[in-house]
Amino acid sequence: MTGLARAPYDVAALRARFPALAAASDHVPLDNAATTHRPQGVFDALASFYMAANANVHRANHRLGTAATGAYEGARARLARFLGAAADELVFTRSATEAVNLVARGWAEPRLGPGDAVAVTLLEHHSNLVPWQEVCRRTGARLDVLPVDDQACLRPIELAPDVRLLAATRVSNAVGTLVDTTALVDHAHARGAAVLLDVTQAVAHLPLDDGSRRAEFLVLSAHKAYGPMGVGALRASRAVLGEIRPVVFGGEMVERVDALGATFRAPPHGLEAGTPPVADAVAFVAALDLLDELGLAAVRAHELELLARLLAGLARVPGVEVVGPPDAESRSGVVSLDIPGGDVHVAATLLDLHDVAVRAGFHCAEPLLRRLGRAGTLRASLASYSTVDDVDRFLEALAEAVPACRG
Repeated sequence: MTGLARAPYDVAALRARFPALAAASDHVPLDNAATTHRPQGVFDALASFYMAANANVHRANHRLGTAATGAYEGARARLARFLGAAADELVFTRSATEAVNLVARGWAEPRLGPGDAVAVTLLEHHSNLVPWQEVCRRTGARLDVLPVDDQACLRPIELAPDVRLLAATRVSNAVGTLVDTTALVDHAHARGAAVLLDVTQAVAHLPLDDGSRRAEFLVLSAHKAYGPMGVGALRASRAVLGEIRPVVFGGEMVERVDALGATFRAPPHGLEAGTPPVADAVAFVAALDLLDELGLAAVRAHELELLARLLAGLARVPGVEVVGPPDAESRSGVVSLDIPGGDVHVAATLLDLHDVAVRAGFHCAEPLLRRLGRAGTLRASLASYSTVDDVDRFLEALAEAVPACRG
């Protein structure tokens, strides 16, 4: 294969900052859409918090309590700044899934009833589909599913007049389709619909776009962006956060409690019941610092080169079919493929014997893959630390695995 132009940053030096990759130099990490590895800075921040600031937040006047609260609120401000928002426009959650459910139950459900509709795209992860199914079931609202074409690209969007909210991903986690969220937000807003964007699969791969800035709700998870598992976020304006009804109660989200009732703090704290994921939020800052250091435009340029190489290589592997958009520019970070007559789960196991980590199955996007006529796919997903060697070793191992998994 032909070589690549020089990467926009030193990939080998970057990999050395990730303990899991430095300790296993032969490992080919191509399951990054499921979760990324973490840099040493994240582990250092976790250890530092527990050793030097181990206390609950907003609950103590002692030194450690003050340090913990300062670190937690500093992390809120840091992530808000990364997303182009103010600190009081960001709610910490345990995941993007919890953030979607908070909007679905706390904002949408009180506003929906028979005669209303919620729209989602067929590209959605189950976490941005099932909550809307449940809300529509409870309220009698209709769920509209916006279709895709045979290459998993959204067809021209036309929302019904009664759609109150559109929930959409910026990038398909299953097949990598890159959604024009600016056009999507323009269309929804012109029809009076609010927008929730799931940027979980995009936040570590692409610069924030205009649509993501203007959407009423933005949700993400840290573990897809080099941060810890167990922490996510919801970003919304102060006014919109004030419209969300709490759906989990107790802990420091209360303002005053008597035996028969309670009042709640203003957002964002009034939407954060119980002990929040303090250490994980604090450690996420190290991952955000890394992303800013690399530059998301540079990460995107690096991944585009690798995507092009991967797609060109797959075209030369007999017996595989690429699922989703045919070109690198229409994707972000993911290539999904099928092996007609073969078993993608067997292929993933055979690849693991070559120390190549990929994912097989529906990827929490079963309606999409069934629409595309697939009973699962084999997914290779990139990260900022992915290399030419990763791509080439995957292609070589896949060429050996395909005949074997077709038996």
